[in-house]
This record gives sequence, C-alpha cells and structure tokens, in this order.
Amino acid sequence: MCPVEELLRYEGPTAAMVRIALEDVALPSGGTIGRGDRVFLMINAPNRDPRHFDDPERVNIRRDPNRHIAFGSGLHFCVGAPLARLEAQVAIPALLRHLPDLALTTDELPWLDSLVFRGVRSLPLTFRPESSTQCGRACTVVWRCG
Repeated sequence: MCPVEELLRYEGPTAAMVRIALEDVALPSGGTIGRGDRVFLMINAPNRDPRHFDDPERVNIRRDPNRHIAFGSGLHFCVGAPLARLEAQVAIPALLRHLPDLALTTDELPWLDSLVFRGVRSLPLTFRPESSTQCGRACTVVWRCG
C-alpha cells in the first residue's frame, strides 16, 4: 500500500492515450472502428470506475488493492513507471520534511486545457523553509506551466 499509487489512480499525469487500430473492430453499439483510425483511450475513466474501486471519487491512501492503469497496461505499460514511482516516493516525503508548512494559497486551481496531459497551469504555494525558522519568514512561490 503506497500513497503514491492512490494519487496516480485519482489524478494520473495522463488523461488519455492514443492508439491506432490495426484492424476493423465492430463495437457492441453497432459502430465500427476502422483499421488505421485513431482511438483516444480515456484512462482516467477506468481509474474512477465504481465496479473496480470502492468510493472512487474519494482519495484513500490505504486503498488495497489498487490496480489503476495510470501507466497503461500490458504491452503498452510505461517503461518509466518504476522510476516515476520511486521519484514520487522519495520526492514527496522529502518536500514535506523540508517544507513542513507547505500549503496552497487558493482553493481554485487553473487546470491545463488538454485532452491528453493532466496538470495545473499554476500552483500557488506558501511555505516556511527550514533555514527560515530562526527569522520566521515565510515564502510564497507560484509555479507556472508554459
């Protein structure tokens, strides 16, 4: 049970994956995906499927099992997934340890307008660095995308 896995399930870094159909596929609804058609697989949807996750709209860092597909699956599983998991497992605790007063300065985050990538346009934070404990100064920083 790792909190990083639940964060990946709840708000993974990729909203969709694009694939190209290798052959015609008849859909149960009566439609067809033709050979060569691009298909956008919305991977955040199955990560919130109540048939597979109890209370899927709630973050539960103790969720077990947690068989999300944030990194894809099977042949298309992300080769960088082990490194990404390790980075998050090391970086998040280190960040919280060194910036114990880390907090958002807003309740509304501006999300990127993207079909594929998931993330915020900016992340306004306030924190008190370890080195400022003697002077008591707090810092405010806004990370901006693009």
